[in-house]
Amino acid sequence: MSTHDDQPVQPDPVTGPDGMSSLPFNPLTGDLQDLQDSHTACWLWPNLSPEISRLDDVITDARIFLTTLLQPEPPEWAMQAALGMSRSNHAIHQHAQRHNSYVTAARSLWTTRIPQGTTTLTDAQIYALLAIHESRMAAALYCEIAQGIEVEMALTGVGHDDVEDIAWLRTAMAGWERALWHDAAQQTGTAEKFLLMAQFAASQPGVEQLRQAESRMAELQRRAQAAEDGVKTYRKGRRPGAVGKFTKALEELIDQAKSNKVKDIMVLIEAACYGGPIAGIQFQDCNDYHVWYLDIETKVEGQIKIPNLQRRLNRFSDI
Repeated sequence: MSTHDDQPVQPDPVTGPDGMSSLPFNPLTGDLQDLQDSHTACWLWPNLSPEISRLDDVITDARIFLTTLLQPEPPEWAMQAALGMSRSNHAIHQHAQRHNSYVTAARSLWTTRIPQGTTTLTDAQIYALLAIHESRMAAALYCEIAQGIEVEMALTGVGHDDVEDIAWLRTAMAGWERALWHDAAQQTGTAEKFLLMAQFAASQPGVEQLRQAESRMAELQRRAQAAEDGVKTYRKGRRPGAVGKFTKALEELIDQAKSNKVKDIMVLIEAACYGGPIAGIQFQDCNDYHVWYLDIETKVEGQIKIPNLQRRLNRFSDI
């Protein structure tokens, strides 16, 4: 009976309509350079840079185990095997929990295309490729945070120097951002564990020692997945691009004023400070520089500068 499980090829989770390369990521030759190039201008990048550097280090260290496959040029079979592992990442994780071994899981899936003959990937090389791919996915999650905040800043007219407005914006999106930070940190830890396994496998341990290490690795991943499944239902928060309450309140004010000019809207905001909430927003105070308001459901207070308010209003069609 064949040891290969007929599994569909998984879609590559690190490519697609996110501004990155449209080509599937190949851990044998790929790196993080395109992610860095496309996100260094984001406001959040200075906060992300240490995490990306950490992942870069994992890739650099893992690449050492692939040197023989890269000189002078990667053979086609190795390119296909690495690409297959990248596409089958989710299935490899699932099967590893059953086999207690990631290398066994990788070799048992026909979609990974790892040759079964004498010319094949070593255990250390399989773990190195897994480490690189996990690093890439972690970096993509960090970049998704940066891009999401950047898009929301553009939609709401918040500039890179508007510290108070950025703080308010991130508060509104805190649940979404926190979940992605958690996922990225988990993925980073997995990448580093795979790198350790590559180093251990390369040291030529005894068969039993390697089996125990692989079993422990699979057990740690099972626990991490169980914890992840347990918190999924508690993940909340406004995602980038979602229409927030403040935006809905502005829409109502524009409808009332039949205008999106800041002078017309400010007249209604001043009146609203002495009235009831609008679309869940209670306007509290305003002057020539700021508008203060309260989300009556979350009790979160916010403020917006008048120039930023004007930019947000300009995004609505004039009536």
